[in-house]
Amino acid sequence: MDAFWTSILAAGVAALVTLAVQFLTQRHQANLLTRELEHQTRAALRQTYDKFLVAQRRSREASLRLATGTDGAEESAGRETRGAAAIDAHTAFIEQYHQLNLDASKEMWVEARILRDVLDDMLKYAGKADDDRAQTAHADHVKKLAKHARHAR
Repeated sequence: MDAFWTSILAAGVAALVTLAVQFLTQRHQANLLTRELEHQTRAALRQTYDKFLVAQRRSREASLRLATGTDGAEESAGRETRGAAAIDAHTAFIEQYHQLNLDASKEMWVEARILRDVLDDMLKYAGKADDDRAQTAHADHVKKLAKHARHAR
């Protein structure tokens, strides 16, 4: 009879050990999956942020070119081309801004929003130039904004 109870006890212990090993294995696999998903999320956010910074630089530079370019009669076509390039670069920045905001934390969103406001103002002031004096004043303002945008990232 002792052999019978011993075999039942051994079977019970074996079943408990098997369940414990399965539980620990599943928990370990869940932790590995969680870490992998976090890594993929961080990598995607890093890649999106990189594209965001590139678009920010292009928009900033295009607005600077628009603001500091000459506005003579022979340059009106060049100014229109620079204006279209600045708008295109700003549009690309806005697209990256929205892409970044899909995964960004609240703090990152606030910083990106500040940078967007600066770049919006840069484009707005870069496009304003009724005469040479106004163009110079707007170009100076755009340069100040560009300096601020470089430090905002």
